[in-house]
Amino acid sequence: MSPTDAQTRRGGSGRRVQRRVHAEARVREERRQPLPPWLATRTARRALALLPVPTFALGVLAATAGGGFTTAMIGGTTALLGSYGTAALRRATRMLDSAPQTVLDEREISDRDHAYRRGFRLTLVLFAALILVAVLNSFLTQQAGLQLIGSVGWMVLIFASFFTAAMLPAAALAWHWRQPVEETDDTDG
Repeated sequence: MSPTDAQTRRGGSGRRVQRRVHAEARVREERRQPLPPWLATRTARRALALLPVPTFALGVLAATAGGGFTTAMIGGTTALLGSYGTAALRRATRMLDSAPQTVLDEREISDRDHAYRRGFRLTLVLFAALILVAVLNSFLTQQAGLQLIGSVGWMVLIFASFFTAAMLPAAALAWHWRQPVEETDDTDG
């Protein structure tokens, strides 16, 4: 390896480190910002935690709508709800599910790990629901000649399932997470 190659590698590594440090600083700053009042309550976080349910339900509705403009409109609504839901859930939990480990304390790392485990279980339930829909669709097609979901519908359903699965760890975290109480200086005198 020539000296120039070694310098290039170190320079590339230095840039990666610099980007990582910058990203961590951005995450720390965003996590320090107070939550909007509508996200600060446990009830609001729990309501947001339920967003994966209508996201998946809209995907099923769009998939069974038969194609055309209706499927496109419901699919677009599903995408908007999924995008908004993911962003709102991450904001409600102070980006705990996507923050680098170096930014988190031990309690937050533990909370995030538990949320990932719950999210994984919920994702398995989502996959089971997709398999159930596929089996039902196949059964109805073979027995009654009725196809619930066509090829375009399956694409929309997979798309909605992707948004739903992306929300599940943050939703599990939002459901169980309790925002830590800020420490205050209680010195008398």
